[in-house]
Amino acid sequence: MIYLDTSSLVALYYPEAKSDAIVAHLRKARLPIAFTWLHEVEVTNGLQLKVFRGEAGEATVNATLNQVRHDAEKGILAQCDIPWPAVFQETLRLSRTYSRLLGTRSLDMLHIATAITLEAKEFMTGDERQAKVAKKEGLRLVKI
Repeated sequence: MIYLDTSSLVALYYPEAKSDAIVAHLRKARLPIAFTWLHEVEVTNGLQLKVFRGEAGEATVNATLNQVRHDAEKGILAQCDIPWPAVFQETLRLSRTYSRLLGTRSLDMLHIATAITLEAKEFMTGDERQAKVAKKEGLRLVKI
């Protein structure tokens, strides 16, 4: 399974500079894409922020969100149940270990902890700090 951070997942569905690289890697890797409630919340919020900033129209964002939901329903995105207590414990461990050294944000640590707990094989991110932690934690890093 591959775990995409929010910006990578948004770019998979909404055209951005890194979208082609993400699609190319996913085609090559041929791994299921983890999709959690955390992803759904973050993707929804990220796309709605594009409307707020004037980067996207409401109709386009709604169509994109419908496509994400469709792909989750069809299994293109592998819906995963998160064992929240374990993820939060892992997030705390990561935060204690790395945040004071690297300036990582709690949500970044939450995504890495989720990927670790779900036993993802790869972790895709464009965030430098998040990438450092993922690599130190033994996740196969895909930097976009």
